[in-house]
Amino acid sequence: MIEYLLPRALVSRTEATAQAQEAEAATASPFASAMATAFAHAKGHLHQAVWLSLPISLLGLLPSIFLLQVYNRVISRGGTATLTAMVAGVLCMLALELYLRRKRARALREAGATIDREVSQSLMRSMLGHPLLTLEQRSATQWLQLFRDVGAMRSCISGGVASSVLDLPMALLALIVIGIIAWPVLPVIVVAMIVLGVLAWWWADEVRSGRVEEVEQARQLDRGTAEICNARGTLKVLGYDAAAQQAWQSGYDRWLAESFDKNGEMENAKETSHVLLTLFSVAVITVGALAINAQWMSIGSLMAVNLLSGKALGPIAQLASNWRSLARANEATVRLQEALEEPLEPESQRIALPRPRGVFRLEQASFQYPSGHLALDNVSLQIGPGGIHAILGRNGAGKSTLAKLLAGLYQPTQGTISIDEYDMAQFPRNDLGRWVGCLAQQTYWFSGPIVDILRMVSPDADDGQILAACQLSGAHGFISRLPQGYQTILGEGGAGLSAGELRKLGLAQLFLRNPSVLILDEPSNDLDFESETALLQTLRQIATKHTVIIVTHSLRVASLAQHIYHVRGDGQVDQGQPEHMLPLLFGVSHKPAAANEATASRSAAAKPSAPSGPAQAQELAS
Repeated sequence: MIEYLLPRALVSRTEATAQAQEAEAATASPFASAMATAFAHAKGHLHQAVWLSLPISLLGLLPSIFLLQVYNRVISRGGTATLTAMVAGVLCMLALELYLRRKRARALREAGATIDREVSQSLMRSMLGHPLLTLEQRSATQWLQLFRDVGAMRSCISGGVASSVLDLPMALLALIVIGIIAWPVLPVIVVAMIVLGVLAWWWADEVRSGRVEEVEQARQLDRGTAEICNARGTLKVLGYDAAAQQAWQSGYDRWLAESFDKNGEMENAKETSHVLLTLFSVAVITVGALAINAQWMSIGSLMAVNLLSGKALGPIAQLASNWRSLARANEATVRLQEALEEPLEPESQRIALPRPRGVFRLEQASFQYPSGHLALDNVSLQIGPGGIHAILGRNGAGKSTLAKLLAGLYQPTQGTISIDEYDMAQFPRNDLGRWVGCLAQQTYWFSGPIVDILRMVSPDADDGQILAACQLSGAHGFISRLPQGYQTILGEGGAGLSAGELRKLGLAQLFLRNPSVLILDEPSNDLDFESETALLQTLRQIATKHTVIIVTHSLRVASLAQHIYHVRGDGQVDQGQPEHMLPLLFGVSHKPAAANEATASRSAAAKPSAPSGPAQAQELAS
């Protein structure tokens, strides 16, 4: 019974399996069948709950039968012994009913927990397996709301909706008993059930439309609230709290108005159901009294029918007040299924491939964003092996897009990008991460001890490797001055350290993996002059045996490169030697990197706290 109320994603196992296989074949997503599989695993618990509902329904009729026998046998005949035996029997049956109801409730909880656990795990794996471009199309709040949708689906299965559906057999049994002991009032009960059923379906507009407007307004309000919470520091610095509060208040007012209206409708439905139940009870008593006067039924039958009418009409009235939960579950399931069917990155290679030298080749490569913006148009070029390569261009020209394509984070819409002889499209980012290390402009930092955060990128790294990577990036200097050293706990988003210190930690994570290719997006943005000088020295050492690609606006950094790539912003990329490209881009003559850095190198070498050294750089280069 429950299955017919649930969305199409949670249907019978046979249909779900066939649909899931078709979805997987069409989307290449191994999680397309996650919800159908989870429901199949929970079916055993649901079937147990259904079978338990049959004896529960029978036991639910006992109070009415007890009342009938008390009026017909005990009161009329003064049978005290009979009353004692009946009370003892009813108490035993009530204890049994309590046990069965608790067992049924546990079965429903187990079913909900099974679905919640399996769908949540699949959603997490699916999210982490999405390509970066797909991940960027949803905000963090939208992904979080998908996990909340799992809870809405679970509540539908283990909450009031399921209980109301499972109590429907009691309504049928109550009708049968009423027909046996008090047939004159049976038409009244049938009419009452029809009226309540029609009204319940009339109030279920959100189920029929498949959309809960209040939920949509609440999701938008959550997104706006999350943005304000994330930007709380920026709001305070720039001082435009009033504008943000006004935007939030507008969204809040829309949600509150929709919630107020819908809650009013649900309260009206609830109160109307209550009044109708009372009205039908009066009608039952009235018709029963007339039948008693006509000697068609006894007073005991009338009293029993009054209780049985509640058993017959109660589940239908409860459904009317639980439609919204079902509508939310339907809508949540549709959103979850759409997310789980989205294509993922390719699976990891099952063969150990040799470490590449770091030669990138773009062959007629183009890349277009879903919005239609063409970032690269039919570009062919080669980068590496070895050396430092600078990617330049104005803001928004596509420098970071090119870097993400080289890192395997984006896939070209046309053409191919290869590293050595391998087409990069065949590898997931986890595999490419061993070969191509990437430091983005913005990095999110998890809270926890610094040493544990560093080990997240290389769980097998020992203390010596962590220390060497931190010395190489310049992070060891400030970490050693912290009161708790490497055990210092970072706050949310790296709270507790400056932007420059976090940049050095990011470089340490990159060096710790020792990839063949290092792609750095504005690596010196937050560094002081001394730290930048040390970083450039380190990169020159590393570039002897590694390919280093730097996205930058800095003339000083670009002067260090052996090759320049200028992203023009019209989809094309110019390239050439620094002595040719730098005068065109910066209007200055190019000087050899060694001459540019000679004075700075002597100054950095004179500092005992220099953040890196040739020994560590040579170790990475080897």
